[in-house]
Amino acid sequence: MGKLIVELPDVIHGELKKKAASHRKTLKAIITGLISEYLHVKDKQEHIQKTGLCGRWDDKRSADAIIKDIKIHRKWFIKRKN
Repeated sequence: MGKLIVELPDVIHGELKKKAASHRKTLKAIITGLISEYLHVKDKQEHIQKTGLCGRWDDKRSADAIIKDIKIHRKWFIKRKN
């Protein structure tokens, strides 16, 4: 297992210690969890960049109804179609 030494400002170190104690966890567990979460989020963002897709929304309309609405409201689409 690798080791990492990090110098933290006293304020951040103190807050981490308080948070760890209140959740009955060690500093190691807190920091390892934060790093794991950071790495996971980064992977998700790389995936979004590869596909070009991001975000989502809930809509009660069908996909066909949404597409129709988009086509109606985009003037450039109508011009290109003709």
